[in-house]
Amino acid sequence: MADTPQQSPGLLANILAVAGFIILIVIIVWGAYHLLRLTGSGVTSLFSRFGQGNEITVTAPSGTVQSGKAFPLSWKYSPDENGTYAILYQCRAGFRFDATSPSGSIAQVPCGNAFTVGNNTSVTLTPVLSGTTTVDVPLSVVFMASATSSEERPQGTATVRVSAASASGSTGGTGSTSTTGSNTTSGSTGSTNTGTQQSGPADLTVRIIATGVVDMYGNFVQRAPFSPDEIAAVKFDIGNSGGKASGTWYFTVQLPTNPSYAYQSPVQASLAPGAHIENILRFRPVAMGGGNVFVSVDPQNMVAEASESNNTASQWMMGGNWNYNQYPYQAPYVY
Repeated sequence: MADTPQQSPGLLANILAVAGFIILIVIIVWGAYHLLRLTGSGVTSLFSRFGQGNEITVTAPSGTVQSGKAFPLSWKYSPDENGTYAILYQCRAGFRFDATSPSGSIAQVPCGNAFTVGNNTSVTLTPVLSGTTTVDVPLSVVFMASATSSEERPQGTATVRVSAASASGSTGGTGSTSTTGSNTTSGSTGSTNTGTQQSGPADLTVRIIATGVVDMYGNFVQRAPFSPDEIAAVKFDIGNSGGKASGTWYFTVQLPTNPSYAYQSPVQASLAPGAHIENILRFRPVAMGGGNVFVSVDPQNMVAEASESNNTASQWMMGGNWNYNQYPYQAPYVY
């Protein structure tokens, strides 16, 4: 009688060990997947990295935009939930954007901070650049959902090239130019009457128009600040009453901050004969009791002028009798 072949016990044990290992791997993967779903972090972050294709498409002028000339910025995006848009750009020395609302009001767009434009898909911006250089400014549009805990915010970016305004564009008359700090913008109120064209060299002049504060809406209000936290401001006008263009120049302002601060502007574009610039310089904190604002144009006498006696102006600015012990220390902030 022939012997019946028997299966090797070692081979059967190996098969069972491999099957058990595979089952163990499946259990670990299944548990990890459900654990990540419960925490909401791992799976969300994993898939959010692959969801970056749903970005905002931003359209900006392809050519160079001149300082003081408005242009439209528009974008396209199809959100899955309600929310608002905001624009954002990096700070550049002597540069800013102004935004014009549909009602016609103008607001300064702060650099380095999100500026909300609601659910509109376009905004009218005016670049404001001092000096004679050309700058490339990346502009980002960010969508902020109304009700979400996700830190991922769709965005898109376009770069705008801005050139300085021509000197001929700032001649006197009703279309004068104004500056905020060291930045220029068109549409100032109350231009200087150029009168009869003067002869001879350039003649830079300065006069202080008013001191006050900037309210929560960005408007200049002629009053004393109520606390060191308020943004104070001085409004002054610099003009060229001579017969020749001034060439490049700069100005300084001694401010009544605590401690005292001396502001020096970037190099300013040449002023044509009869042209002028209205400036608003913002700063804080104002010294207790106030102090003197002193403006000096061309302090180093770099411009050949008909007269140097009209290059300075000063005015007392009121401050409150607040106790600085009630307020944390603030280094002077000027812009």
